[in-house]
Amino acid sequence: MKHSPEIEAIVRRVWSARARGDLEVLEGLWSDSEYLLIIGSDEHEWIEGARESLLVTSVQVQEWPIEGSELLRIRAFEDGSVGWAASEERRMNPNGRSSIFRRTMVFVLQAGSWKIVQSHFSAPVPNLEAVGVDLTGSLSELVESIGSDHELASLTGQMSGTVTLLFTDIVDSTLLSQGMGDITWSGVIRDHLETLRRVVEDHGGSVVKTLGDGGMYAFRSGSSALQAAIKIQQAIAESTEPRLQIRIGAHTGDVVQTEDDYLGSTVSKAARVAAAAEAGQILVSSTTAGLVSAPEFEFGAPIMVELKGLAGTHQFHPLVWQHSRASA
Repeated sequence: MKHSPEIEAIVRRVWSARARGDLEVLEGLWSDSEYLLIIGSDEHEWIEGARESLLVTSVQVQEWPIEGSELLRIRAFEDGSVGWAASEERRMNPNGRSSIFRRTMVFVLQAGSWKIVQSHFSAPVPNLEAVGVDLTGSLSELVESIGSDHELASLTGQMSGTVTLLFTDIVDSTLLSQGMGDITWSGVIRDHLETLRRVVEDHGGSVVKTLGDGGMYAFRSGSSALQAAIKIQQAIAESTEPRLQIRIGAHTGDVVQTEDDYLGSTVSKAARVAAAAEAGQILVSSTTAGLVSAPEFEFGAPIMVELKGLAGTHQFHPLVWQHSRASA
């Protein structure tokens, strides 16, 4: 899987043609397949087939001209003969107000050209309004939700101890899920989390909780935690479908242990370490790096990072891992 500048350019053409009301360009970018599917933001907008899609779109262009719209961001990817993209734009409504809208598209190669086979247009609404629950939407939101030490000071009668925590997170999960669809994506996440669970438990760790497409894992040994992190990255890198990339963060410290969770500043910092990691990277706090055996683990050049909510700068160490270690 790779980023696709070509598909990104096509998405810009779609946006531009829609803004101009140029149906001829739009028609040329769609697949002529009977399986072409266009889904709109209204509950009844489920349009199948090239002919019906063009007819409905031609009417909608007249009903809602969108001059003055602004394209905010695009993400586009391809893998062989299949591609997918997501975009976000700001449009002026007929009432004079602007709104944010999102579009996802699936592409296939037909006669050497990318053609759209599915397009989904939607208007984002808060989770609390849509599903009745204020869901955590990202690792950064998780970091913000973790309680402070002052809140923890009021907790009594709970176990405490020193652990090494791993946080994992799939990179660009929102875009991947939109490209795959809910059913396929739920299966991918289920298999992914099961792989992580097996690796963690094989190295003496435990699953504390899963966080949408990632997780929080606890180990009594720093070395075991980093061995598990390497094995996780190797397993992800060696898998063929789908092509995922994850970031992992590790930190060691004292925690307050409840019945089914860990609390404290160690948890907060471990989550922040993961949030600072890049795709495919294992980032380790100086505390954890200082506890493990130097010959067993190799670290890259340390980096200095400022963490929101934590004073000063913090030194993290990228853990070097290689595919060959899996068979070594």
